[in-house]
Amino acid sequence: MRNGFAFLGERMVNGGVDHDVIHVGRADGRFHELMIVVERAPIELFDMVVTFGNNERWEAHTRLVFGPDSTSRNIDLPGGARIIKRVDFRYGNLVAGAQAKVELWGR
Repeated sequence: MRNGFAFLGERMVNGGVDHDVIHVGRADGRFHELMIVVERAPIELFDMVVTFGNNERWEAHTRLVFGPDSTSRNIDLPGGARIIKRVDFRYGNLVAGAQAKVELWGR
């Protein structure tokens, strides 16, 4: 737990433009907010797509730059507390050869 948020998964950003998926599920519970934590190296987050349990999708076109060891603001999800099926990320490293870790947290 981190400030009331539950850990939902993590991925490593391997350089260049990258696409990753973090699978969540019914057993993880219902969430109304997400938070992104970036460790080790800076990244640029281009897009984040949340697919809910009913297959409805919510796209956040972010274009955010994260420094190493930084955290996003709390990201409110539409429609109240909901089951999340998966979260797709499209991002890139800002430092050649660096490997960032991206964590997804929800509450």
